[in-house]
Amino acid sequence: MKNSAVMRLKHFAPLCFCALVLVSACAEPILSKFEVQRPSRITVPRKVKKVFIRSDLVADTNDLLGIKSQVLQQLAAELNRLGRFKVSVVDTFNESQIDSEKDTVAIVQGEVTSGGEVDRGQFTDLATCTGGIGGRLSSAGAAAISDEAITLDNWRGYVCRRGAFASDVTELALSSAFAIAGLSEVVPPKNQVVRIYNYKNLSLFAQANFSFTTIGLSRETLAIRADSASFGRSITEKDSYRNIKESHLISLTLGSLISITRIPIFPIPIREVALAGRSNPKQTYYGQKSLPVPGINDLPAKEKRRVIEQLVNQTLMSFIRTISPYKVLVGAETASGGKAGAGNLLNAGKVKKARLIIEAIPEGERDPEDWYNLGLAYEASAVSREDYEDARRFYITALEKSPGIKLYAQGVGRTRRYLAETRTLAKQTQE
Repeated sequence: MKNSAVMRLKHFAPLCFCALVLVSACAEPILSKFEVQRPSRITVPRKVKKVFIRSDLVADTNDLLGIKSQVLQQLAAELNRLGRFKVSVVDTFNESQIDSEKDTVAIVQGEVTSGGEVDRGQFTDLATCTGGIGGRLSSAGAAAISDEAITLDNWRGYVCRRGAFASDVTELALSSAFAIAGLSEVVPPKNQVVRIYNYKNLSLFAQANFSFTTIGLSRETLAIRADSASFGRSITEKDSYRNIKESHLISLTLGSLISITRIPIFPIPIREVALAGRSNPKQTYYGQKSLPVPGINDLPAKEKRRVIEQLVNQTLMSFIRTISPYKVLVGAETASGGKAGAGNLLNAGKVKKARLIIEAIPEGERDPEDWYNLGLAYEASAVSREDYEDARRFYITALEKSPGIKLYAQGVGRTRRYLAETRTLAKQTQE
């Protein structure tokens, strides 16, 4: 009975180790997330309230993906959302309609470029094949979890997969679990296979080159910005995997016998090295043809919409932040502990409740964690310069009570930056 318990513990240890590796790799600090307004890179005069995006002056000669319309509409929608300007996409614009004594407007014009390329071919890799009932089950399970292609050796006895660190750890955990269930030994027998498969590398890009010109009593170009984004994906045709050469841990005699009969025998009892016969590879997937002209239709419809949206957003981001104040999502780590224990409230976005609970504690009785979390509550709900000044003061108090704590110093640094930007932001946002 004792020996049985020892054996189970021996088999269970690798599974525990794998679980610890996975947990430690995935563990990340929980952050309190909140929006912070940042000033634009240039200060557009407050009298500029209307912006017209001239579709007729945005060239699309090299827009091979046909995204110009989406780029312009997305640019207008995002600027309208930020609220600094009232933006419209127009086909033409008559400047004589502007009363230059009263109005100053801005015109956006430029160029949209997009395209990409597709590369098709074959690739060879070395796969490790596992045998035994537990080995085959664990390898196939790990491949399914990591969305990895698998093949079988020529005798259908071993499951072959290339594997990576995460999927190898998963296989070890599954193999240990099957071993505990009595299906196989902990480390299953292994062979190697050289595999060849088909692939397609798809690369797409987008670029927007825009200028921002004000028209009133005078005409002035305030900003010219060219920004680009790219997307790449390697698509493997899993059904195209086939074995070219196999090295089996069995004897030549047994290998010849199994090769003739094609009868799977599990587990294979002898593990001496023998070389299996070469298979008959299919015709070359990609030959001497010229590379095809890529198109967005190389992607499934759902993924196509997602990729185009990401390309457009990334391409426009810098131009938008050049001319308009914007908001960014900030993630700041909360302090665990403290008398108020307000960290969980801040992580859940309950900023006002956390602030009330901490402020209910007398100042002389607050722990450094309380002072830091109070500063974070003020920072996360700031609507004025004074809020940032209070947040910075609370962070400094926490740092004075516990010198050398990096988390507290980071709070001081963040608020110092916000305070430096508030004057510029006030010029851009206040009437």
